[in-house]
Amino acid sequence: MRFVILSSLILFSILILPLDALSIQERVVIQRVREAQERVKDFSADLLQEKRISLLRDKVVTKGKIRFKKPDRLLIEFFSPEGVTMLLQGKNLLIYFKEEKTAERYSLEGHPLVERYLFFSKDPFDERLAQWKIIEDHGSYWIIEILPKEKGAFLMKTKLWISKKEGMIIGMELVERNGDTTTLRFSNIRVNSGLTDSDFQVSLPQDLKIKEVQ
Repeated sequence: MRFVILSSLILFSILILPLDALSIQERVVIQRVREAQERVKDFSADLLQEKRISLLRDKVVTKGKIRFKKPDRLLIEFFSPEGVTMLLQGKNLLIYFKEEKTAERYSLEGHPLVERYLFFSKDPFDERLAQWKIIEDHGSYWIIEILPKEKGAFLMKTKLWISKKEGMIIGMELVERNGDTTTLRFSNIRVNSGLTDSDFQVSLPQDLKIKEVQ
């Protein structure tokens, strides 16, 4: 699940969109997203995550913050109900569990399981990889549904909420093949605020041993 969230948030930096065989409205949406991606150098927002597990009745709500800086810096901090920090730098992912005082580091390059979870980071609108369509058109945003073509893909479908005004992704829903659903909502969005590398530093206890996960 950690990688599912990560793969979706990486969408902010890698949308390279084909325009063939699309309706006029779909072309407009793609162009708005493309223009937004070209403008964005850095991005930060408050994050609300709702996780619905198919076998459980209640949903799990998590609050946090996200920071992103091109080309390859991503920091996600969850504050409640548990403190978890996820830092992506290039091909390395660090996950720090504050309450447990443990940390894990993943090398994303060439890892088959990670590559599978990062399916949509390749290009969510590439028609060779997925089918997609506008399923709802609201006053201030569109909802796009993406269905992967890969047999047995971890994500059964993804929905993106895209602001009509800015062309930014303001929310998403991920449905796993087992029926679990994760919804992410972004608020207090700040674009091109001048984030630096120092904004992506994670303070770890000096005696903490990081587990290297292959």
